[in-house]
Amino acid sequence: MSLLFSIETLGHVVDDDVLKLAENEIIQVLQLKYNDSKDEIVHDLMENGRQSLFKYEDDLLPDIYTAAINEKDSDFMKALKYYLEQQWKIRYSSNEWFVLFLKQNEDSQNYQFILNRTAEYGNKYMKNCPILSIVLQLLFKEIDDQCLTELNLFNDLWLTITNHGLKSIEKYSNYISKDLLNTIIEKKELVLFQALREYYRPQLFQLLEESNIKNTDNLYELALNNVADYGWLKGLQELQNKIIPKCFKILLTKIRGKDDSIALIDSITVSCDTFRKKDKLKERGK
Repeated sequence: MSLLFSIETLGHVVDDDVLKLAENEIIQVLQLKYNDSKDEIVHDLMENGRQSLFKYEDDLLPDIYTAAINEKDSDFMKALKYYLEQQWKIRYSSNEWFVLFLKQNEDSQNYQFILNRTAEYGNKYMKNCPILSIVLQLLFKEIDDQCLTELNLFNDLWLTITNHGLKSIEKYSNYISKDLLNTIIEKKELVLFQALREYYRPQLFQLLEESNIKNTDNLYELALNNVADYGWLKGLQELQNKIIPKCFKILLTKIRGKDDSIALIDSITVSCDTFRKKDKLKERGK
């Protein structure tokens, strides 16, 4: 696929153009150039993966549809995976640690599994924070497609770590090498801790602001590190002496449930990507 190789040589091309070229490759492979619904179809495929292609059988030539829907390594899947890979690198380009982590793993079999899985199912397993989901899938190599689709194991891991923080991954020691687990817990390997900071940051900062807690003495960053390590309740309780009691009580009322079933209030719907977009808008406004 000549276009895919040519894109990689265009270092001067801006990020949006790279993604647009990759998107056009999908349109070309599926021969959708003259289809009035091509933008809708391609967007659906990028969001929901090849599984959504069934809806568009009548929009494609039979031979092209059959190859795209059945072949594991079809031109369509190559184009879709290329788009997704570029999207990961561009969307999170400000997180150099994440881009480096992807580069370190891109030749691994597990990386290809995750890329194939995302091309097949779209954002199904990305949750509301793709950067954390990708890191978890890369680290927990033993959580394969069967664990994801049949055993609900990844959902359990996600709920555990997004409620109870980094230290809680010890419960899933059967799905990660012992040495790697220890380096993560001891924070000699920071990638999961950094990904958790990305997950918790938008929700935590919103909670602190709504509780009238000011960011004095770098309190927000301290709170973020604590919550990323120990989860919502334990992480916030560590800061009780640094917060005015009245404000701390307001903060606690915004977290419902006990330590085993913490859930944020329904009004908090900010994802880490939404928070990232706001930051970029602020930077552009400077």
